[in-house]
Amino acid sequence: MRAICVFSLSAFWVLCHITGGTAAITFKDGIISSATIIEPSSGSENAAENLERVNDIAIPKYFFANELTKETCSLKGVHGYASWGKAHWEMDLAITHESRAKNPELQGNNYDHLMELTEYDWNKDHEARSNSIYVNHEEHTNRLALLHGAIVYAIANSTMDEHGPIIAEVMVAWAEAGVMANTLTSKEISKLKDQGKVDRLCYGNSKGDGTKPCISHRPHEAQIFGATYMQQAYLMKDQFTKEQSEVVGRYIETLWKKYVEPWATKSLAINKHTRGFIQMADGTISALAYLAWKNQPEEAAKWINKGIKKADKVLYADGYIHNNSFRGVRDVWYHSQGVNNLLGLYAISEIWGYKAFPTALKRKIDKSVNILNLGLTDIKTYRKRKDPSGMKNHTKDKAHSAYHVHQMAISLDWLIEKYTDRDHTRVANDLMWKSKKSAYFVDRNFGFEPKCMN
Repeated sequence: MRAICVFSLSAFWVLCHITGGTAAITFKDGIISSATIIEPSSGSENAAENLERVNDIAIPKYFFANELTKETCSLKGVHGYASWGKAHWEMDLAITHESRAKNPELQGNNYDHLMELTEYDWNKDHEARSNSIYVNHEEHTNRLALLHGAIVYAIANSTMDEHGPIIAEVMVAWAEAGVMANTLTSKEISKLKDQGKVDRLCYGNSKGDGTKPCISHRPHEAQIFGATYMQQAYLMKDQFTKEQSEVVGRYIETLWKKYVEPWATKSLAINKHTRGFIQMADGTISALAYLAWKNQPEEAAKWINKGIKKADKVLYADGYIHNNSFRGVRDVWYHSQGVNNLLGLYAISEIWGYKAFPTALKRKIDKSVNILNLGLTDIKTYRKRKDPSGMKNHTKDKAHSAYHVHQMAISLDWLIEKYTDRDHTRVANDLMWKSKKSAYFVDRNFGFEPKCMN
C-alpha cells in the first residue's frame, strides 16, 4: 500500500491519498476525531485535487459576511472629496430620489450623484489629472463606496423593499452606459508600448520621475471598479428583475473579460515580472467577486491558491515585501498597503471556508506587521534593508512623502488585532493615518469595510 499525505498544522487535519482512495483525517487534542474515506472518481484525481474538498468553500451570503446588521456593520464617517462636489459632507446612505429642497435633512441627492457616473470617462480624467505618483480616482471610487453604503444600509435596516428598486435603477443605468468599459485594456496598452507611443514603465520608464504618466493605472482602476461592482451586484442579486439581471449580467461579463480576469491572471502570475501585492489581494478578491455573481464556489480554491502563491513569492522571509516596501519617500505607505492586502487575503480565505492556508506564509505575513511597526517608529532602521530588485518606480522627492499608514486601509489596526498576535497599537496611534482615513468608510482595497467581515 502506498500513501501520499498533505498536512495542515494550522487546521489540524491530514489528507492522505492511499491506493484505491483518499482518507481525510481530522485531529482534536492530538487524537483522531474523524476519518473519512473519499472514493476516487472515474477520472484521474490526485491528492492536490482532493485537498480542495477539505476546503469547505461556501460563498458567504453577503460576499464578505454571513450577517449584515446595524450591530455587525455600521458604516460611519463622511464621504471624501467629490462625493457631493464638496469635501467631507456627512453621509446619506438612505438612497432617495428626493432633493434637499424637499427634504432639508439631506446633504445632497445621492441618487442624482450616483447617476452622474453614467457620463464619466475615466480615460480622459486619468490623462488630465494623474501621474505616476498620484492617481486621482475619487470620481468613481467614492460613488462605488456610496453605492456599497446604500446597499448595506438597506440590508442592515431592513429597508430593501423601499430602497432596492432605486439602487437597482442606478446599477442598471451604469451597466447600460457601459461605465469604465471604454477604458484602455492591458492588451491595447501593450500595443501602444510596442509602437513607442507610451512609456513601458511608470515613473518615466522606472527612472524615478513621478511626474511622468502611468497609463497602466487605467485598466488597473477598471478592474478594481469591475470587481467592486460585481460585489454590489451579488448583494443585490435578489432585487433585480429578470430583465435588469440580464443587463447587469452582460455588463459584468464585459468587465470580467476586458479588465478583471486579464488583470487578476497577469497580476497573480509567477514569473520574472512578479512583483508587489496591492488592491483586491492582488486580484484574488476580484476573481472571487465574479465567482460569487456566477455562483461558482467550486472555482474559488483555484484563485485563492494563486493568491497564496503570489503572496509567498513577493513576501521576503524577514517580512519586507518586494516592490511595496522599497518605494522611496512613500515606502512605509506602500508597505502598509501590502500588509493590508495580505491580511485581506488571509481573512477572505477564512470566511470563504479555505482551510489550507500555509502556516509558513502566515508567519511571514505576521513578520510584515513587525516591519510596518518598525517603519512607523524607526524609519532609518527600516531603510537599512535595501531593495534587492533594484527597481526605481518611486520618488525620492520629499515633497511627496507619505510616512503614514495608507489612508484607504481604514481598518488595518483591526485586521492586525483580529488575525495576528502582533502589536496593532502602532497603526492605531498613527495620527496622520487617523486624520486622513476619516474621509473614507469603505476600504477601497477590498470594496467593503473589513470590520463587517464575519
